[in-house]
This record gives sequence, C-alpha cells and structure tokens, in this order.
Amino acid sequence: MTLEIDVVTDENLTLALPLIADYQRFYGQEPDEERNRAFFGDLVADDRLGLQLIAMDGGEAVGFATLYWVRTSTRATVDALLNDLYVVPEYRGRGTEGVGTLLMRAAAKAAAERGYPVMNWETAPDNHSGQALYDRFNREEPGRGSREIWYHYSYESE
Repeated sequence: MTLEIDVVTDENLTLALPLIADYQRFYGQEPDEERNRAFFGDLVADDRLGLQLIAMDGGEAVGFATLYWVRTSTRATVDALLNDLYVVPEYRGRGTEGVGTLLMRAAAKAAAERGYPVMNWETAPDNHSGQALYDRFNREEPGRGSREIWYHYSYESE
C-alpha cells in the first residue's frame, strides 16, 4: 500500500466523484453526478471556499476529506470545518497510519497552513467507526482535541 494525500484538482476530481456518491448514499442521500461535479468543482476553482483532499493508493482513489472555511462568532475567527471524511470500506480500521488518519492529519495541516486556528467536525451518533478514528486522532496527535456534545438542528425552507 502506497498512500498519497493530494489536493483535489481538475485532473483528479473525476476519481473523487464516485467516493463522494458513496458518502452521500451512506448518509441517505441520492447522488447527482452533474450537481456534484459543479459543487465540488467550485472548491477546485476557488480554494477561498474550502479545500478537498483525496487519498490515492497507486492510481486508485480510496478516500477523501472536505474542508470549508467558516466564520465563528464566539471567537470572531474563521475556522476550518472538516465537513466530510470518507474511506472506502476495505481501507478502514488500519490504525495510526491508515487512510482516515492520514486524511485527518493532512486536513489539520492544510487548515493550519492557511492560518485557520481550529478544525471542527461532527459525525452521526451511530457512526462508531468514524468516532473511533476521531477519538484516536484527538488522543494521539499533537494539539488539543476534544469530543463535545452539541445538538445539531436543521430546517428545510420551501
């Protein structure tokens, strides 16, 4: 296994799109390839909106992470929101040098290099494999990480 983490570009966006579709299905959404190409292509075109990373094993895409830059009123800063992290099932659970950990490290590094002081993320209560990765990351990586419990609300306007 020769893992590399790269920024998603015009050249490799096509490799990320099937993983994005799998991620959307995992969360109960029906993917739309055209909409996904346009939406995630915006990040390729303008990294002021956010950044997407792709994990490659040889020529095969095996994971991705998406960061968005969000304004945080309580601290009057802009932070990085790790909105998405997905690893293909056969690459999950490989510990401190696995795809998920490497994507987390690369995302934290990308955020820090761009001057964003904090990286936040959330996951579903039943995503136990994701929680195991995030808890391990917070325990083992330098810095101050924590698990917090917040209620997430959403509202769909007409």
